Amino acid sequence: MKKIVRMMCLAALMLSAGTMANAQFRQSVFLDGFLPTGSFASTADATTVPLQIMDMGKEAKIGFGLGYRASYRFDVGVGEVAPFVGVDFLWNTIAGKWSDMYAGYNYSTPNYFNLPVMAGVSYFYDELWNDITPYAEFGLGADFLFITPEGKGEGIEYFAYKPTGAFAWMIGVGAWFGRHVSAGLYYNGFGKHYIDYTSETLENNAVAAATTATYNVAKKRESRNVGGLMLRIGFHF
Repeated sequence: MKKIVRMMCLAALMLSAGTMANAQFRQSVFLDGFLPTGSFASTADATTVPLQIMDMGKEAKIGFGLGYRASYRFDVGVGEVAPFVGVDFLWNTIAGKWSDMYAGYNYSTPNYFNLPVMAGVSYFYDELWNDITPYAEFGLGADFLFITPEGKGEGIEYFAYKPTGAFAWMIGVGAWFGRHVSAGLYYNGFGKHYIDYTSETLENNAVAAATTATYNVAKKRESRNVGGLMLRIGFHF
């Protein structure tokens, strides 16, 4: 019995060593195009600027970004699997009609930045059609939303915001073309972010303080479901 156990342990060790020998560490950089959905892309109720907290986090335009990922790819017999960790930096401006209004009043225009940090796994099917390798992947993590101040300009104090982070996830499909380039389509759910005025805005800006005073304590903050479709072009090394 002991001999059988030793043989099984030895076989498992050899199998593990063989798998590790075939594993490949990869680093990747991505160019991202991001189409907002949900309340992140919803229409603001205001008719003039600055939008203030009631409409902040809305009207996001198509954005762009960069990403980095480290992964460890190994053969599982039928295709390959690659656990990964990665981070993206995504930038969205506000809709053009508002940008024009901010510019007309010489006010600063708010910008939206998302910083999703993800861990997940990719599955690669065997090469098809002349080095084209389809893949699917799923990831979980956290997203951090940042909003630049709005309304800082002539005749008005600025409105600054402090959004919360949120649980995030993503799912995507695509294909590698050879060993170094890929393209994929993803849906990113960046979660429900809560948006508050900064304490400095409430303390130093009488207009903002008066605005929030019209709401009860539970409504001093706004919430936005942030997410969207993303096209990713990857370069792998």
